[in-house]
Amino acid sequence: MNRILIIGSNGAGKSTFSFLLAEKTGLPLVHIDQIYWRGNWDVTPEEEFDRLVRARAQKPAWIIEGNNLRSLPQRLALADTVFWFEFPPPLCVLNIFRRELRYRGRVRPDMPDQCVSRFDLSFLRMVWSFNRKNHGRIASMLNAQDHLRVIRFTNYRQVKAYLDRL
Repeated sequence: MNRILIIGSNGAGKSTFSFLLAEKTGLPLVHIDQIYWRGNWDVTPEEEFDRLVRARAQKPAWIIEGNNLRSLPQRLALADTVFWFEFPPPLCVLNIFRRELRYRGRVRPDMPDQCVSRFDLSFLRMVWSFNRKNHGRIASMLNAQDHLRVIRFTNYRQVKAYLDRL
């Protein structure tokens, strides 16, 4: 396990898991949001984003946490392990509210500087519909990669048990 992807809906706990996994494995951690977003919520141009993702994914060892489905195929081709958080939408939305309470007015540790925590109704709708809209597409991408070890989490007991075994 040298090249690890962590994917799933916003609010599922990917970032928290990625910090703990990086601590336990010693692998360098990359957050896709830190590449995708620039300060003050400006989006990195696609060409630059692709170049930055490719540069990180070509390194010999890493944990890359985050979705960005457009760049997922190139990351999957280089990964050896994927942790897929398949959590129910109500739990993810609840976690978004909890996260907002925790980081309100501050920058989260998985975000670039000057991206102060925020959310709105359209973001909550996206979280609510993430599984319905993306599950099939993600499953197809994962199934197309025979070399991958895919570990699916559907609840926090599974996540905790996995981390406890490391």
